Amino acid sequence: MLIIFGFRIRLRTTGQITFFCPKEGGDRLGDQRVARRWFTIFFIPIIPLNQVGELVECTSCKTRYEPHVADQPTTASLSEILGNAVRVLTAMVVRTGDPQDAAMREAAVALTRTVAADYDDATLTGDVMAVDPAYAEQYVAPLADGIQVGGKERLLSDLVRVALAAGTITPDQRRVIDLAGRGMDLTPAHVTGIVSSVASARSPEPQPPQPPVPPADGGEA
Repeated sequence: MLIIFGFRIRLRTTGQITFFCPKEGGDRLGDQRVARRWFTIFFIPIIPLNQVGELVECTSCKTRYEPHVADQPTTASLSEILGNAVRVLTAMVVRTGDPQDAAMREAAVALTRTVAADYDDATLTGDVMAVDPAYAEQYVAPLADGIQVGGKERLLSDLVRVALAAGTITPDQRRVIDLAGRGMDLTPAHVTGIVSSVASARSPEPQPPQPPVPPADGGEA
């Protein structure tokens, strides 16, 4: 009697997660699966052998990924991280400038309301007292790989506008902006370019000199 034996790999689902699917460009459900080698007789798995790997399979497009894809932030978590970063960094900019400047506080509240609709000046006061500007970098680190360059530039530009609402950017405010840029993997030159661009856009265009007005007919009395 001829006996046909061999080996094959079988996948077993061990759990399900929500993850960001690179192929579909959005949050999807994914099956966490374990690959194990089996000894087969007549192509039927009989004896389980060693585990040979793990993967995440998108339930929508069926694309299979390495397990570390689950470590990437989802769209929903990125939105929350971005909202927190806007709120905290804005408070840091206010703290490192003149915290009592009305124009800057108004600009700060307006910016933070884009991510927290009920944000107000009283809440800003509490945030300003609570934040430590030395930790600006850590609040944006998860955004380094999570958002496009345009989004990073927009965040820094908004912070610059808040600082400039008081007239000028203080050295401590600039340090907060520099740390935020570094945390998002932007080079110092890139950050400087963003600051200069926003500052230039706010500066009035120089007016050409006006020609002298000729004296009225008859000259002086």
